Amino acid sequence: MKNLEVRLAFVVGVALPLLESLRRRTNFSPIAMYVDDYIAGILLVIAARTVTRGKSYGPAFLAGAWGILVGGLYSSFFSQIANPATHDISGAPNWIVVVIKGVFFALANVCFVRAIMRTAGGQTTPA
Repeated sequence: MKNLEVRLAFVVGVALPLLESLRRRTNFSPIAMYVDDYIAGILLVIAARTVTRGKSYGPAFLAGAWGILVGGLYSSFFSQIANPATHDISGAPNWIVVVIKGVFFALANVCFVRAIMRTAGGQTTPA
């Protein structure tokens, strides 16, 4: 799966803010609980675009964007696990939200490591 981290950056970059908006529906308070998904999504799309355009800073930008998502999802995922009795803001059962966040967290970690390896290897060819 060559350049998995680039392709998933486009997908996750669009999906993350969209899913968070659907999850919250009309309850967007407090802002600190969701704005990180929008920031990470924007950064992932921009970073993937820089890699596909062959920019020299693209791989480092992509590694940074994945790193930001990993950091944001860490707290979100583990706090969701720590509070299993609470209902999610979406109304969905907590275990479903844990599984979805866990999948995103796992993918983000894999892509983060792959992006770092790309940067360390000096690969700047387009995806």
